[in-house]
Amino acid sequence: MKYEVGGIGAVNPTPYNPDGSINENEYRRHIRWLVDCGVRFLQPAAATGQSMQTTRDEYRRLLEMTVEEVGSRAFVTAYAGRPDPRETIDLINIAQDVGAHSAFLIQPFFSLPDQEGLYRYYKMVAQNTELPLVFYNNPSRTGINLSIDVMDRITDECPNYVGLKQSDIEQYPASVRRLGSKIKVMPKSEHHILFGLTLGAPGVLTFAASIIPNKVVKILSAWQDGDLETARRTYLEWLPLFDAIHIEPVPNAVHYMLNRMGWCFGQPRVPGHEPSEANKRKLDEILNSLGLLQQDVNSRPRAQVAG
Repeated sequence: MKYEVGGIGAVNPTPYNPDGSINENEYRRHIRWLVDCGVRFLQPAAATGQSMQTTRDEYRRLLEMTVEEVGSRAFVTAYAGRPDPRETIDLINIAQDVGAHSAFLIQPFFSLPDQEGLYRYYKMVAQNTELPLVFYNNPSRTGINLSIDVMDRITDECPNYVGLKQSDIEQYPASVRRLGSKIKVMPKSEHHILFGLTLGAPGVLTFAASIIPNKVVKILSAWQDGDLETARRTYLEWLPLFDAIHIEPVPNAVHYMLNRMGWCFGQPRVPGHEPSEANKRKLDEILNSLGLLQQDVNSRPRAQVAG
């Protein structure tokens, strides 16, 4: 299946058993649900999947399970960017080996390279891997900005770069203007989906799609059908949940909300933790107002949760 940048993507979280191991049955059940609801691509072991608290063996296993469950119905994209390009290349090759379709590459964090260093990093990765690659510029997480000039230069030299997730929203219009004829450019998150669509974004990679996949898919589908009022109304209706995801550091609220909806995601790994009691009350109020709160937390999510 040839990789295409676009559609609604989910940065899908990792459910854990009480002993901290991965709950593989719940993981498989959840990603099947996401794809059934129209999610077009999944990204395991990234932010909500706690990439920095995931071992290499777990990274491979999560990708393997995702590929097995989605089949040809959705794309699987690896979150492979690491400070060392050799490790990044290794993680991309693991992803290719298990059948993933692409890899997203955040800047090499902590080392704070200059723009020439970033150019060499991204070029080295491209020259030593075969999967389609997507730039992921996230200065707030890495402390450095991947400049449009560098991406423009690299995309002229390395055709395996096919997309950009631009998390610096101030740079988003210029990124589309400079790079949009060569690669697909997506905005930061569900908060920016309508903004991105007005500038031609093919979709968006979101946290919210792991919680309310049908609603995020509905926004994109309505926009693509020319029903801008439905897209706008749906966005505003679910904006409180978009905001709730960030009430605490990711993935704390994501795990809590999924658990309260009837999923069995357990507690995130440290430094993740349960939300504070005050934030639990706020999250419950939001879930209840949107009709998502399961009074019996042991029950399975109902079909209408995704509707």
